[in-house]
Amino acid sequence: MSRKTDPVRAQNFSAVLQQVFAAPGSSRKEVADAIGVSAASVTSIAARLIDAGLIFEGEPVARGQGRPRVPLHVDTRSHLVMGIHLGPRVTGVVLTGLDGVSQASVLIPHSGMDVDQAFEVIVTGARDLMQQHAGGRRVLGTGVATGGIVDRQQGGSWTTPVLRGSMCRRCSCWPSSFRSRSSWITTPGRQRSPNCSTGTAEESDFVMLVNTSDLGAVLVSDGRIRAGRTQHAGNIAHLSVSDGRHPCPCGRNGCLQVMATDEATVRLAHEAGRDDVVHYGDIDRLYDAGDEQIRALVADRDRYVARAAATLVDLLDPGLLVIAGTPAERPETLAQVKRDVARFSLRGAEAAHRVVYSTDHALSLTLFAASIMVNEVLAHPLRFIEAMDLRTFAALG
Repeated sequence: MSRKTDPVRAQNFSAVLQQVFAAPGSSRKEVADAIGVSAASVTSIAARLIDAGLIFEGEPVARGQGRPRVPLHVDTRSHLVMGIHLGPRVTGVVLTGLDGVSQASVLIPHSGMDVDQAFEVIVTGARDLMQQHAGGRRVLGTGVATGGIVDRQQGGSWTTPVLRGSMCRRCSCWPSSFRSRSSWITTPGRQRSPNCSTGTAEESDFVMLVNTSDLGAVLVSDGRIRAGRTQHAGNIAHLSVSDGRHPCPCGRNGCLQVMATDEATVRLAHEAGRDDVVHYGDIDRLYDAGDEQIRALVADRDRYVARAAATLVDLLDPGLLVIAGTPAERPETLAQVKRDVARFSLRGAEAAHRVVYSTDHALSLTLFAASIMVNEVLAHPLRFIEAMDLRTFAALG
């Protein structure tokens, strides 16, 4: 077996990079001690990672009579990754470094377009973003997030089968990694809570509840995303949130899907006789104009979301419950949502204290998509290094 395909070597590369990511500033000896690999092997691997622009050496730190300690850090400047969140009306595209921090982003509206038109607009926008902001840096790959359940082996969405073919025909970024908003695939990298309304404190144990045209929850335990055995962890569409007679396609009544999504809110407005509501944008417009009936509908929607949040807190006991999507677009409603969570949860006010809104709601799912590719690089750095070598060789040839 060649060195390039040696699984132990590939695993060691991943262990070194992940340790530097988890403990920035570690020396080679500290990395070796932490992962149980010889210092000589870590030195060799670190040199290769440095050459590839995945890590870099900091300034040596003197320590008494011995040799200076040379800290290692993940290189967030040499390469980029892209994240794309395919939304029903607006798609977000972001470029980040290997720290997952946004360096450039764009929101691309495509409401009313058919699939082919929407993808042309999205891919054009993504290419423009790269041309304007990459500055000659290589984009290592693209993480794509979408609604539905994603096939781990095939890389496509089961509920949107046109997705993968459409993306692969149009997007030249290599590689692409597909994930679902409602069922994210477990990867080795560490996940930290997105920016939220409580401040900048980081939390490695949280649930992100997403409510837009689609529903889903991202479950993160000890910094790792949990997808579940059949990739259905986080499928919250059929949580019961209403005692009313609102039938759901699943055969039950009052599910979150038929009570709280953007389309459900539009439908409920129609049932209330509001013919002036055609799509969710009309809900926003009328709400901002002070329409009391529409405001009451939105308050009901937030109450259903609070019921779901209370259930998740009771079941999963996360450090934070982060609400992203349409409800988070109105931060002034958080106080009422927290009061409703306290009313519905067995934990009362203690549960409400854990509930926050994502303050970066417009790009929170797009940043999660980028984190997918960050995790791929952390998990398989040797694969990316070899791909870079092949590209360089092809360019020279």
